[in-house]
Order: sequence, then structure tokens, then C-alpha cells
Amino acid sequence: YLLLIALYKHSILNIFNRRLPTTFRKMIPSLGAHLSLLRPLEIIFRYLTYSWRVLPDIIVLGEVRCGTTSFCEQLASLEEFDCYQPFCLWAHPELDKKETFYFVGHYLGQVTPRHYRMCFPLQITKWWCNFKWNMIRRCSWRKEHKQRIKPFLTFDGCAQYLTSPSAPYLIAQAYYEANVPPPILVACIRDPIDQTISWWKYENNAMAWGESMGLDKWNTELRSIKYPPKSIEEALNLSQHLEDSYMEAETLFSGGVESYGTFAGRKELQTVETYHLPPWAMTWPGGQLSGIGRNGLFASNIERYESIFRATFIDNIMKEDGEEIVTESKTKFVNILQLERLSSADSLKKFLISILKENAERKEEGERASFQDAIDEFQCSARGLSHVHRNVGSSKVKSRTIMVDKTMTRLKKHFIQDSIRLYDLCGADYGIKINEPLSLTENTTTSD
Repeated sequence: YLLLIALYKHSILNIFNRRLPTTFRKMIPSLGAHLSLLRPLEIIFRYLTYSWRVLPDIIVLGEVRCGTTSFCEQLASLEEFDCYQPFCLWAHPELDKKETFYFVGHYLGQVTPRHYRMCFPLQITKWWCNFKWNMIRRCSWRKEHKQRIKPFLTFDGCAQYLTSPSAPYLIAQAYYEANVPPPILVACIRDPIDQTISWWKYENNAMAWGESMGLDKWNTELRSIKYPPKSIEEALNLSQHLEDSYMEAETLFSGGVESYGTFAGRKELQTVETYHLPPWAMTWPGGQLSGIGRNGLFASNIERYESIFRATFIDNIMKEDGEEIVTESKTKFVNILQLERLSSADSLKKFLISILKENAERKEEGERASFQDAIDEFQCSARGLSHVHRNVGSSKVKSRTIMVDKTMTRLKKHFIQDSIRLYDLCGADYGIKINEPLSLTENTTTSD
């Protein structure tokens, strides 16, 4: 019960950005909602057994409102693999079995890298999975069953990691300390202006949900009296005003290294430290709406991950025939998925095959063979991918500020340089031109 109350207070103050209700009567709606959503007993059990658990093979970094939920559903539905979904402390249909929220501070601000395993299956579960399918393969006389070994696969799909200034350091360290190859990183992207509009609408829905629980006073001591911003224009101003806060948050767990560096030589020091994300840095510095204007800087966020992971794991990149394995894009660690590819079964299947092959190359020899067999079966399968479209963010807000020409022009100017770099990275061309005709109608695509 103590953990439940602590999680409740932490959620109200730092995630919903509200003040705690002053009376028990006012507390009942929000406390009842949290009682139905939170899982304190399972959190305790998982923390106690974290050292006996595995790290995920694939981490979908985000971005928010870019199809991450739909993509994770596709991963979980791969019939050729025994896929285990991650633990989420929120039993919410849009979040559960998809994202952990671990490195953005939802677990009372604790972000210790070695505890990240608590969100994933036990090692004995992986052993049993491999043992089970090996026994089926050996005992079956039918040829088709001998080919039906299903490799163990697990993932995390926290869409807030890509923009988080501290998450890349913590993720890299979790794998470095475990002495295992880095995970397959996936960044989902879309037109940055569409992403901005969709995230604005989604967060307004979330704020309306908070108000429906009786949370009517903002935590101004944490976010200031200017939060939440009343328009996209104000949110963009807030984001740019918080530049120093984002830079400070990036140094929280970088070990004081001025440039992106490895953890070599200070592994022992980092391991014994307690990692705590301060409230001002959750889940992004300045609150969720400070992501307006930052979430759409895809190239900058992807390059930050690339720099940190290159410095940490460059000596451990798997090689084949003497050449470094690369992804479809120019990046070495981050695989970039455009939202448009989610609507094309063939294109999405090619992307899935690409990252699964990359994951297979990072496995040990025996496990690698079973992975490759499953990939070959998936590649030859005539079965089409199921159409998944979750988390559409239908609006609970009756009205909102209409995007005016001035705001649209400002967003285009804000994103244009990053969009040019994004095109160089992966060929994504969102055609952001300053002088093209403007429209007051919002794009209705709201995928996450």
C-alpha cells in the first residue's frame, strides 16, 4: 500500500502535472482510477528478480504519434517468433504490453540501468521457450514441424525515449554493463508538422482525462504558471525557452563527459550509483507539451542516439565478410521507419525482415541459426500482415486553437533544416517549403 500511495502521488504531481487533491472526497475519483491502473505488487516482484531477467532485443524509441503502437502490435503478432511483450506499470489499453516508461521516470523517478531488466521476462522463461521448441522439433517426425522452432523475442516500445535527453545514455549503459550487444533501435517518423498537431491534440485529450478525475489545479511549483500552453505557438515558445533545461538533463547521466563517450574506465563507479531522474526532467524537461517543436526534430534526436551508441559499442559491431553491417538508412544503430510504410504490407514486411536479420547477427551461433530459420519462414510466408491501427487518439476536447498561417509558417521554418538532414539520413522527403500554400485544416492522421 505504501508503494501504491507513492506511485499515486508521483503520478499526480509529475506525470499529470497537477496538485494533489486537498480532501479525501476530492481524491476519490483520481485514487480510484489509479487503483485500477497501477500494479504495485508486480512491480515489487519484478524489482526483486531483476537480476534474473533479460534485456529486450528491440527498442522502439518513438516518436510519439508516429505509429509506434501499431508497429509494436505487428512485432507482437509475428507467428514465427515466440514474442514476449514488456511489462508496463499502467494497465491501460493504449499502453499495456507495449511500453515500459522506465527511463522517463514513471517508477518514482528511478532509472538505474541495471534495473531495466525488471520490465522483461525471466531468463528461465527464455530457456523454457528454447527448450520447448527444440523438443518439439526433435520429437516430431513431420517435416513441417521440424521447421517450426520459434525463437524467443522481446521488445520495448516507449515512444518518449527518442526525445528524452537522458534515455540514450541510460539505455547504452544498461547493455554495456550487461556485456551484451546493443539492442536493435527503431525510430518511427512522419511529417513533423502532422506530428506536432497530433501530439498537441493527444495531450489535450490527456489533460481532459485528468480534469475528469477531479484534478483541476496545476502543479505550478514544478512547471510554472505558464503551463500548460494555450496554443501550439505558446508550446513552441515554451520548448525553445527550455533549451538549457534539456542540455542540463542530458548531462545528468553522461558522467560529465563533454562529448559522447563510452563508459569504459568508469563502469564500477556507474554501477554503484543510484540513478534518479529529478521531477523537473520528467518525462521531458518542462512537461509533455514541451515536446512541441522537439519531437519533430527527428534527425537531431536520431543523430544523438547514433553518437552515443557509436562511442559505446563501435568496437563490438558484428561484421559479416569483413564489412560492417548497416541498415537501410545511413545510420548504424537506429533503423528508421516512416509512418507511410505501416500502410504498405510489403514495405513493412521488408523492414521487419531487415531488423530481424540485424538482430540475428547479434546472437550467439546456436540462437542465430534458429533466428535465421524463423526469418526465412517469415520471408517465404504468403500470409499477409494484419492491419493494426491502435491509439488513434479520438478527441475528448470539444474545441482547440485553430492553426493559423503565422504558426504554420513558424513551424515550417523551425523544422526545415532538420528535415533536410533527415532526408540525407534515410531519404524521407516531407516537402517542407516555406513559401508553399498554407492550409487552416489540420491533418486527420493521428496514429501512434
